Amino acid sequence: MSDAIFQLLPLIVPFLLVLFRIMGLFVFVPVFSNAAIPANIRVLLAVALSCCLWHSVPSRTIPLTLIDLTVAVACEMGVGLLLGLATLLVFTGAQLGTHMISQQMGLAMAAVYDPMFEQQSTVIEQLAFWLNLVVFLTIGGHRELIHALMYSYHTVPMGQSPPPELMLQYTLASLQMTYHVAVQVAAPGLVAFFISTLVMGFVAKTMPQINLMTIGLPANLMVGFIMLMTGLAAWATVAHRSWTDMFVSLRQVLG
Repeated sequence: MSDAIFQLLPLIVPFLLVLFRIMGLFVFVPVFSNAAIPANIRVLLAVALSCCLWHSVPSRTIPLTLIDLTVAVACEMGVGLLLGLATLLVFTGAQLGTHMISQQMGLAMAAVYDPMFEQQSTVIEQLAFWLNLVVFLTIGGHRELIHALMYSYHTVPMGQSPPPELMLQYTLASLQMTYHVAVQVAAPGLVAFFISTLVMGFVAKTMPQINLMTIGLPANLMVGFIMLMTGLAAWATVAHRSWTDMFVSLRQVLG
């Protein structure tokens, strides 16, 4: 029995390494790491994807010592985490922009628990997250990530760590995209709040008898809801452009 298992190790080890790279991708991508999906379903999905990709990826001979296997597993997990990082940061950028809008509207304290990120978030942040998720699934982002995972084996072979310059380039591009998305989402609302604040200041100077503390918060709420009603289509456009740019950068990095 042990001899048969030892003979199967050259086949089992590549399968497990593919599985660990996929599981590293699942850690960051909200579509696959959603807490609403049972853990056993996520594991079965990772195993099913591993079975599909196992015979297609270029494999290499990996020593069967414990230290070499540990290093190979860590490298595979790192590659998967890097692939999922940009996806998570696009969602984070959209939520960062809407968080600034929520603060200006006075809704920062009206937060609910977000099981996806395991932290408190406002209702507007939840709206931005689900809007980005709908756009991501509509344009086939989940398929693009699987394609990126497949082509990553040509750039980073099985069991090897990604080059440091590749990791730096990919991380900086992901962070740049995060703040770019946040600014695009928050800029129209912040400009509208700035104009509203200027108007309230002029009103306070011309009519001091008006209590701005009473009308200031309702005015900001009204401006914020108007921006939400008129800006949802723009948010979807920003999300579509961001996902497209992310996939283009993935193709450039992975060759």
